[in-house]
Amino acid sequence: MFEILKPKVYVNSIYNIDLKKLKKMKKIRGIIVDLDNTLVAWGKNEINQRVIDWVKEAKKLELKICIVSNTNSKRVEKYAKILNLPYYSKLFKPFSISFINGLKILNTRKNETVVIGDQIFTDILGGNRLKLFTILVTPIINRDAIGTFPQRTLERIIISFWLKRGIIKKEVGNWP
Repeated sequence: MFEILKPKVYVNSIYNIDLKKLKKMKKIRGIIVDLDNTLVAWGKNEINQRVIDWVKEAKKLELKICIVSNTNSKRVEKYAKILNLPYYSKLFKPFSISFINGLKILNTRKNETVVIGDQIFTDILGGNRLKLFTILVTPIINRDAIGTFPQRTLERIIISFWLKRGIIKKEVGNWP
């Protein structure tokens, strides 16, 4: 049920993703990552030092990262500059064009790229449509843009259904 929405992996946060193992075991070279509620809390203007360290670790491992976000361009640009990352910020997720642009920016193939995000109707759906490896993270905070509210409600129902039936499981600790 809802296979196109189902993430390959579900974790608490980006910090639960073992980047070294992800690169080695899954042959990943590129990461397309969402901004709000994945890297930074929605509506907040500060960035956590752990995010900066996570990005540094990825770069040290020669993993390429690109922020792909539906958030306004100025906000995405601000954090992309802080993290020294390329970005694409048009209101097109989950449409393929957003992820195709991410792949072009990263210069990686589909089979070596992962999508990490907090929403199944944008990040996971878009990544799955292109057959990218998808990782769902729990949103950093429970606040979102007003337009996201109906999707979040439906998301909670779907995720709860999957968890109760063992269709997905939330990885505890580091993955893989």
